[in-house]
Amino acid sequence: MNDTSRATRNMYEVILRNLTVLVVGLGVVGSGVGYLVAGLPGVWGALMAAGIAALFMIGTVVTMLVTADKPIQIASAAGVGGWLGKMIILFGVLLLVRGRDFYSPGTFFIVLLLALVGSFAIEATAVLKARVPNVEPAGTDAGPPGTDADQRGDED
Repeated sequence: MNDTSRATRNMYEVILRNLTVLVVGLGVVGSGVGYLVAGLPGVWGALMAAGIAALFMIGTVVTMLVTADKPIQIASAAGVGGWLGKMIILFGVLLLVRGRDFYSPGTFFIVLLLALVGSFAIEATAVLKARVPNVEPAGTDAGPPGTDADQRGDED
């Protein structure tokens, strides 16, 4: 594993850890506030929003973490396939709960909005703090046959 892969994986691990804390916190605090504001439907609204946020945010980061060392075509296919699967699940859930009164749409919206803003802040902070090299330092990988790296005898 080269320096870029290691730094990228570390960044995704930090994002995953922080997003998990965010989702759990929103589920717990959102349920409490939702209960005070709207009763049991507020709890369900907060839990549904936290679940959808977890599916989207954590699912995306796990996909990126798993495909961090893969070629761009594989990572892109996994990202698009994961997004498509999540959209199908989301539309299915929204169709099932449409018009139902067991959850509070207001609580659902507020918790989902807080998850979106929190996710952006976590991801932006992690990317800005990450020390991912743009270029591999010379001598870390052997180049193709006939290049300077090959003639120096550098091996990976």
